[in-house]
Amino acid sequence: MNEMECDGLSRKIKGMAKLPESELLVMQVIWDMNRMDSYAGNITAATMFSVCGDRIGHLKLTTVLTLISRLAGKGYIKMKKNGRSYHYTPLVDEAEYKQLVAADFVSTMYKNDAMSLVSALVNDGHITMDDINELKRMIEEDRNR
Repeated sequence: MNEMECDGLSRKIKGMAKLPESELLVMQVIWDMNRMDSYAGNITAATMFSVCGDRIGHLKLTTVLTLISRLAGKGYIKMKKNGRSYHYTPLVDEAEYKQLVAADFVSTMYKNDAMSLVSALVNDGHITMDDINELKRMIEEDRNR
């Protein structure tokens, strides 16, 4: 497998393109706003700046619109014209995307050794005793299924 083939594999996760940081930022805003009852189905570029301007305010409107177009082109969001503006709806579930990216990360960075990742997180203090207890509970719950 040559370098180009390896790069293509790392950028695709089960048919879904991994998002670059700037596109992921916009997608996270769309996911967050979609969870808000008052904005679900009414997400526009203007509402994104008014509600989440602290997160995307460093980007120009034209840049955000370009990123939105890319997300639509990749199948992450649906764009629907409503009057003079477009409304954006996520088509990809956030939890599913996170699971796919996490699996790709473990595969790529840790060569499928999830225990090494957990060990690194514990050693760096990123996993608390509460987290460990929650993991134990999840494992027990999974065993009882």
